[in-house]
Amino acid sequence: MAFQDEAKIIAISGKGGNGCLSFRREKYIPRGGPDGGDGGDGGDVVVVYDKNLNSLSNLRGKKVLSAQSGKGGSGKNMKGESGDDLLVPVPSGTMIYSENTGELIGEITEKNPKITVAKGGKGGLGNARFKSSTNQSPRKTIDGEEADRREILLELRLIADIGLLGLPNAGKSTLINTVTNSKSKIGSYAFTTLEPKLGVMENELRTITIADLPGIIDGAAEGQGLGIKFLKHAYRTRFLLHLIDASQDIEEAFNAYETIEEELEKFHLDFSDQQRWLCLTKVDVVESQHLSSLISFFQKKLPKTPIYPISSVEGSGIDELKSELFKQI
Repeated sequence: MAFQDEAKIIAISGKGGNGCLSFRREKYIPRGGPDGGDGGDGGDVVVVYDKNLNSLSNLRGKKVLSAQSGKGGSGKNMKGESGDDLLVPVPSGTMIYSENTGELIGEITEKNPKITVAKGGKGGLGNARFKSSTNQSPRKTIDGEEADRREILLELRLIADIGLLGLPNAGKSTLINTVTNSKSKIGSYAFTTLEPKLGVMENELRTITIADLPGIIDGAAEGQGLGIKFLKHAYRTRFLLHLIDASQDIEEAFNAYETIEEELEKFHLDFSDQQRWLCLTKVDVVESQHLSSLISFFQKKLPKTPIYPISSVEGSGIDELKSELFKQI
C-alpha cells in the first residue's frame, strides 16, 4: 500500500445512554419504589501508537470514525453497558491538529502513546437517583450526554535515522535500493519519487532506517512542488546525506548544493542540529580528472563536511559509506 502522510477524519465519540424511568413491580409489592438504572457512558475516540506502522495508509478512505454509544439503563437498578472506545492506530511521529482551528492537540510518540480526541458522553441518570424523603416516587430522569464530534487532521512527520537530500534525479532512489531492502521506483526523469520510501540497512550489530524523500526544487520552503512535505520529513531524521550528481559541471553541482541549503535555511524548522555529509553520485560516468576537480572544489567550500564519491550502479564507495554510517549512527 502506498505511503500516506496525512489523513483528515471526523471523530465522533459515543453518546451516553439515557437514564431509565422504572418502578419496582413484583408480586406482593405492587407499589415498590423507583428502580430505574443509569445509562452507560459513551466510548471515546483515542489515537494510539502502533509500533508496526510507518504510514497513515491504514486510514485511507476512512472519513468518519465513531465510537460505540452507551446503552440505556433498565429496571432493577441495572446500569446500561458503556460503549467501547474506538482506538485509531498510528505510527510514532503523528501530529494531531484541530481541522477547524489549526491548534496542535498533541503528538503520538512511544513516550506519549495515546491521545483522546473525542470524549464519550456521560451516561444519564435513572429515576432511582432522585428518590428522597419527600419524593418517594420520582419520575425524573436525565438523558445521556450527546456525542463529541471533532474534525481532526493527522500529519505524519517521518522518523528515520538517515534522510536523503538532493534535487530530483540526484540518485537517491538508486542509493537506497543499493544499501537497503527498499524497492524505490527508479527513472531517468525528475520527480520519480513522489512519496517517501523507507529502507532498512543492517549489520551484525544494529539496524538503521533510511528515508528516500521526494526531490526538492527552488521555492520548496514556500510550497513549490513537493517541497513542504520533503522538508517536514527531512526534519524528523537524525542525520542527512546530501546527494549531488557528479556528472554535472562544477558550477551546476554547486548550484544544486546551494538550492537545497537555501531551502533548509528558509523553512520554519531549524535543521542546524542535524549533521550532513556530501555524496557525489554517478561517479561511474565521470572522468577521473573532473571528479578530482569536483572533490577539491567542495573540500575548499565545505572544509568540515565529509565527502563520499559513490556509484550505486557499480558499487564503488558504497561499502565505505555504509561502514561510516554505522559508526556515525
